[in-house]
Amino acid sequence: MSRLYRSREGAFTAVDTKTQLTTLGSETAPGPLLVPAGARRILKIIASGVGDNAAAADGAILVRLEGPGLPEGPESITVGSGGVPVATGAQQNVPSNDFPLEIPVTIANEILVFVENVGADLGAGNAGVTLVFEVDPTVAAPTPIPQPRRSNNMLGGLLR
Repeated sequence: MSRLYRSREGAFTAVDTKTQLTTLGSETAPGPLLVPAGARRILKIIASGVGDNAAAADGAILVRLEGPGLPEGPESITVGSGGVPVATGAQQNVPSNDFPLEIPVTIANEILVFVENVGADLGAGNAGVTLVFEVDPTVAAPTPIPQPRRSNNMLGGLLR
């Protein structure tokens, strides 16, 4: 099986509020994140983030996957946690980690990716999430278009 990767990123600021990740770096409108042709399931997500720890608090970060591309319904994955005893405004990094999954998908349907700060308000942050799809290469590969037979004679193949 092959793998295909689809990513989204974005900022989050409020506790207990789903924030959809809709951008991809310099692509401010990459369009919907559609389940690729031949995809069987999401094998894992790769998630990372950073927060400013503007509050003396502790909390966790969830990634939520929703939409018609998930036939078994929404999924929530805890991808990090943190906190500080004093509001220092220091940065807290959640390095990229793999989170193995086995989530069935519906081909050509959209998956919405959200991030949410739960528990206490950790301040402002930014997160990136990559969905790793298991794909059957025989289904995902485009069918080759037959090319006309070429001849090496001077008349461009008119004589056979």
